[in-house]
Amino acid sequence: MTTTPDRALPDPIGTTDLGWPSATELAAAIRTGEVSSREVTERCLERIDAINPALNAMCTLRPEEALATADAVDRAVANGDELGPFAGVPTAIKDLHPVQGWELCSASEAVGRVVMPNDAVAVRALRNAGFVFVGSTTSPEFGTVSVTESTRHGVTRSPWDTDRSPGGSSGGAAAAVASGMLPIAHGSDGAGSIREPASFCGLVGMKPSRGLVPGDALWMEGYATEGVLTRTVEDTAAALDAFAAEKPVGWYRHPAPPTSYRAAAQRDPGRLRIGFSTRPAFPQRVDPAAAAMGRQAAELVASLGHEVVEVDIPGLDQEWFQEKFEIIYATGSADVDVVDEDRVEPLNRTLRAASRRTDSLTYVRAVADVQLQAREMYPLWDDVDILLTPTNPVLSPGEGALWQGQDADPWLPLRRAEETASLTVMANVLGLPAISVPLVEHTNGMPLGTQLIGGNNDDCTVLALAGQLERAFPWRHRRPAGIPL
Repeated sequence: MTTTPDRALPDPIGTTDLGWPSATELAAAIRTGEVSSREVTERCLERIDAINPALNAMCTLRPEEALATADAVDRAVANGDELGPFAGVPTAIKDLHPVQGWELCSASEAVGRVVMPNDAVAVRALRNAGFVFVGSTTSPEFGTVSVTESTRHGVTRSPWDTDRSPGGSSGGAAAAVASGMLPIAHGSDGAGSIREPASFCGLVGMKPSRGLVPGDALWMEGYATEGVLTRTVEDTAAALDAFAAEKPVGWYRHPAPPTSYRAAAQRDPGRLRIGFSTRPAFPQRVDPAAAAMGRQAAELVASLGHEVVEVDIPGLDQEWFQEKFEIIYATGSADVDVVDEDRVEPLNRTLRAASRRTDSLTYVRAVADVQLQAREMYPLWDDVDILLTPTNPVLSPGEGALWQGQDADPWLPLRRAEETASLTVMANVLGLPAISVPLVEHTNGMPLGTQLIGGNNDDCTVLALAGQLERAFPWRHRRPAGIPL
């Protein structure tokens, strides 16, 4: 299915032969007065107006507020005031995270019209970095699954093929960036929810080390974190610097890196030992195309002089791990306040009910059991600097595929989401840094990312290798083929 915008659509301001402009490039152009924030913001709003009906990536727009912020940035530039690193650059916030003065519905028909009194801490970091917030991006209800489809917002589609999903749960953010509506967008990742949409939409998406991005609380035992979706490694790294600059509000402070994350992305990583696998930790179907793209990625990495060795990811008992992990994961749904439980979607009703049946001792034992079993994976990084895998073992699903059969078994959508996330979830459980990059050319017209997982708190090495790969095998010139852009 393809759709055509109602009118001719200009490229984003600053487009070159390299591709659409990055967020850091736009920030530099705004800072020097080469272009105004209002001009950039108006162009983004124009593209959203033309493209969003086909993709449904944006669920809320706040153009007047965005343009007022842009005008304030332009006045600050004219006055020579000190600016944040991303001053004047448009972005959007995922509709699971509070923005002061905005309603938050968490993609649910069951949530009331509640105006948020404060920004989430990570959202505040983006605001302090100077971003212009143009609105909210879609997610599945409560961010539970690996597609971006909900009764509240409808179906979000991939700009590569509008019959397919952009992934989830940060699928709206990914579709917006991949289609050129925005240069960068906020997302969050509890089992792969930044990396998977990046993988399916040909973008860069990183789950930083546990605790690097400041949060309001340690949700889901620290498995979940916030971040961004971008088209370049530099943008991702510079956004990490902005997050890391925010004062933490919790008991834990992530250790300071030896250099800025942006500088790390620009340095030569040296010769690394790369472990390579195409198979998840538990038995899972791996699409032959995904395995082939993973092997091609390993060959490209080896061509840069790195030592690449095939490794086996320590096996996990799938049923046992699912039982324990889901006890923890279900609390993400149960924690959301609703005004009408009957309007919660079937999967989340099931998760909420399961969480409320769980006593505190069962929960504490599940947390301990997952930690004890997952730690068997840590020795992998004693022998390698980076673990390389396909980001996902399967290609992007078609519309509605995740929900088939849920009337008979309401757990089925979560089981399917767990299969899609079987290569990403280990980094969440272990707290390790992991990035998805669009290294390999697309198969069947659809992207599939390459995942790089680093050792404990080694975000800099992950970014250094990702940056080296981007310089050696550029991807910014690729554009989605699913809609005329």
